[in-house]
Amino acid sequence: MGEEPDLENLKKKIGFGIKFWLEFENKSILGSGWANLLKNIDEHKGGSLTQAAKECKYSYKYAWNILKRIEKRTGVSPVETGKGGSGGGGWVRLNEFGKYLLKVYTDLQSEIDKIEKKLKDNMKMN
Repeated sequence: MGEEPDLENLKKKIGFGIKFWLEFENKSILGSGWANLLKNIDEHKGGSLTQAAKECKYSYKYAWNILKRIEKRTGVSPVETGKGGSGGGGWVRLNEFGKYLLKVYTDLQSEIDKIEKKLKDNMKMN
């Protein structure tokens, strides 16, 4: 038979990750990627969905579809939009619902990060 594996070396390579998402009536509505899009929309006071999407490495169309999926699943859009002037170029910004979703997600992520750190610290002791 083969040689016994180096158990201590194997133990050092074991880790874990925690993923979560917000749900609305058992339908996922916001995970890390979509929350990042909302965060980028919120941070762009100029209201450019194109710029927010680029920062997420999303196309404009994909970003717009994310916003539409959230609206379809909840019945409420997370953003408000407006048309630009004669040259086009509209704007988008989070509405109160979008800000609420982002805050809930961010607050929960902060708590998950604390739990994850504690669990990782416990793993190192074993």
